[in-house]
Amino acid sequence: MKIKAGLCGALLLLSTATAYGLGMQDGQPESPAPASVGGAPTRGFTIPPDERIRANVAKAGVDPDSENGRVLVQWLIRIAADPAYRAKLLALPHGGNPFRNLQLSPEDRLNVLRLMSDLASSSPNDCRVVEMQGKSGDFFAAAKTLSTRGLQDFVGMMDILAKPGSVQSGTDENYTVAELLDADAHFDAIALPGSSALKSASNPCEIMRLIYGQLAALPQPVQQRATYDLFKALGGGEMASGSVLDDPSAYLDDVFDERRLPESIRSLLPADGSRPLPFSRVIVNGEWVNKTTPGDSGPFTDTLVNRRNNGAVAELITAPDSSGQARWSAFILSYGGADLLSQTVESRTDVTMLATLKDGAAIAAANQPLVEGKRIDFPLPQPIREGQTSRSCEVAKTIPASTIFGSLTGDAIETLCTEVQKNGVKTHSRGVWLVDYGIGMPMTIEDEDGRTDVVVKNVTIVKP
Repeated sequence: MKIKAGLCGALLLLSTATAYGLGMQDGQPESPAPASVGGAPTRGFTIPPDERIRANVAKAGVDPDSENGRVLVQWLIRIAADPAYRAKLLALPHGGNPFRNLQLSPEDRLNVLRLMSDLASSSPNDCRVVEMQGKSGDFFAAAKTLSTRGLQDFVGMMDILAKPGSVQSGTDENYTVAELLDADAHFDAIALPGSSALKSASNPCEIMRLIYGQLAALPQPVQQRATYDLFKALGGGEMASGSVLDDPSAYLDDVFDERRLPESIRSLLPADGSRPLPFSRVIVNGEWVNKTTPGDSGPFTDTLVNRRNNGAVAELITAPDSSGQARWSAFILSYGGADLLSQTVESRTDVTMLATLKDGAAIAAANQPLVEGKRIDFPLPQPIREGQTSRSCEVAKTIPASTIFGSLTGDAIETLCTEVQKNGVKTHSRGVWLVDYGIGMPMTIEDEDGRTDVVVKNVTIVKP
């Protein structure tokens, strides 16, 4: 289980905790009646503001002399004495998402998460208090029940949200989808101490604590981008991973382009136009069939893009959900049998890092002729989550491409490949190299989930 798998619950908790505090102004008890002597009001007598606040707190059921009462009274005194602070609190959205249109500095974003994490850790009861009282909107009931440390954490969050310039303020933060997705991938790649206990992280407070632990471990500027994307989601927007799944073709065109490769690798590719292919796009519609693990079965679309007739091909594999939207997408830039770039967005909460090559060894391997019986080792782009560093392929027999799908022309050269993960698990695959089209196509994959057969249902060739 990934920490971010519980992200929605944790974000809801954070929104709820803040929302009921913002509603406190609407729910404050009225000031007590003027003091009287013998049942008649005393003219000219004014109760001091601090005493009025103490009386209000007491009327709400919180002992103003208790530890929590003192924290609450001091905070309300500060609100009453500082019109600017009070105005900022009142300007924050009430009754809806308090983080909508809220722009915080990178430092303040991390501090809000730190305080929320601390609140989640301060008392076993605090998480339930935030969930239950937040839903009821009873701020004073929560203030009475929270641990003192939890209440102090909450007041600290409100101080950050009410800072000057925190609402609809302009910032200098402008990130590309690729930069934000990279931050998400770094976030997902961190293995925290004790992360094997994640399966027991069933409540949003525990998840919130783990999320902060991950974010705090990230280096800059990755941490800044990750908190930016997280708070964008908190405000009701879409995280970068969701944007990519909504429009994976745009991400393929932006990132999986050989012009983005380092010059030391790009210069090893053939010149543009020197390797003409008979398509601008090949679209393969098919189905994965796995009888051992039926959850791995389902339809897919594999789109291969030839941009410059230089042998480099960009590939997008998508698996749709019941609504037709991509539930995960795999991105590859390849040359021959070599992967030059690869990345997978497995869900809105699970992203792998962009894997890249360190040198041109994979291109040299891809330039070797496919002679039956020959074995070729292809270095793989890194990092790869499962830890495999290379793909070893044996060239097998040649068959007509039409046996793969009737409209395909030319020969199909079978390849038998093996990858070894860092845990020793081997993945075996059988694929074909379509000679006329300069592309590969997997046919079977055998791994720890059993055997997956690729059933090709349609191939569309889009001419240049």
